[in-house]
Amino acid sequence: MKPRSVTAEYEIKSNKLKKPVTVGLISDLHERDADDIFALLKGAEPDLIAVAGDSFERYSGKYLEARRRQNPVKSACFVAAYHIDRAIRFIFRVNNSPLPENSYRFLRRSARLAPVFLSLGNHEEELLGEDMDFFAANGITLLDNSYVKTVVNGQELIIGGLSTEYDEDLPERLSRENGFKIMLCHHPEYYERLLKDKDIDLILSGHNHGGQFRIFGKGLLSSSTGLFPKYDRGLFDGRLVVSAGCANTTAIPRFFNPREAVIIRLLPD
Repeated sequence: MKPRSVTAEYEIKSNKLKKPVTVGLISDLHERDADDIFALLKGAEPDLIAVAGDSFERYSGKYLEARRRQNPVKSACFVAAYHIDRAIRFIFRVNNSPLPENSYRFLRRSARLAPVFLSLGNHEEELLGEDMDFFAANGITLLDNSYVKTVVNGQELIIGGLSTEYDEDLPERLSRENGFKIMLCHHPEYYERLLKDKDIDLILSGHNHGGQFRIFGKGLLSSSTGLFPKYDRGLFDGRLVVSAGCANTTAIPRFFNPREAVIIRLLPD
């Protein structure tokens, strides 16, 4: 059985906005079934949908190997967790394996609701040709260390996507643009290093899965920063929104940590 799903809603006001815009934030599909998340998204009637990484499992292990070299102790902990997860799957016959069609179905239906802008996470090291064809066929805008200018619901927006293997010049280039600026960035830990001091109005992230277990309202685990990640889920500094994600990728349950569709109401100030 899938863990329950909820809608998380936030409101952000800006004098750069002339008209209200409703943004749906989706992250960490990981090729799992998320039809219930789509139903929540559809019910919110978003003007645009931002997909902030790890929609697909195009994962060679290159990112993990780099992390191993940086912190062997932390990597050893995650390797141990991997083997524990495999043991639980075997003993209890747990099967929630990824299937690309799950993400294709979710994104296809989303693109019929509203314009979709998609950035890349650490599980998307190398997209396939069929993925690129799918984006083109469904009018999905891929933002791989790039940005675009668009008009949504009569409001001009500049929307960028900072990939796991990031272009460190992109935040500065985006911040120099005039208007309301949105950055999709799968990794919230990039915020302080690359984005906090930039003139970017809204940053949309995921990656930490809400911390997997939540204790006293705080996430316990992060695949990048270890225990008690600072940016687990929620709204930070009035402009960084971190999603708890759409999927559970392990056999270990999410405790006090429902999967979520995130809705952000952008309002003129």
